[in-house]
Amino acid sequence: MREETIISIDPKKYSLQTIRYAAYALSGGHHVLLTSKKGRIEAAFSRKAGGGSAGLKKHFLRELEDEKFREKLFDENRELHYWMIRRAINYVPGENKPKEEFGLTPEQEKELEQLIAQVESEIKLGKDDPKGITKTWEQKYGKKARS
Repeated sequence: MREETIISIDPKKYSLQTIRYAAYALSGGHHVLLTSKKGRIEAAFSRKAGGGSAGLKKHFLRELEDEKFREKLFDENRELHYWMIRRAINYVPGENKPKEEFGLTPEQEKELEQLIAQVESEIKLGKDDPKGITKTWEQKYGKKARS
């Protein structure tokens, strides 16, 4: 004869779906049978080989609370969830990108050209570089043999 742990749950406090998911979370170590008796839901757990029954009721009640929270969170974010799914299914590459992401605006192109021209003129003029920042290693120290 198998030892069973029976836990009675109030369906007004937890939805049937919440009870089912919480029971499923423990189904790795136990066989679970959910039944309706006298306006309550009973979860009968019988241990599988290798499954532990220590703290089963406490663990199941914690799973019920966790699953109730998940259900509440999903319900609160249902619209966002469906919106994201619709966006993913109807995705068209480049459809919703702002114009700036496709390239530079005319003002940005003009500014970039000015910066490039300024840098090129500074390079041609050979401005003073007292610290030798623009020199290469070889220009600054010459080729030294490794010892």
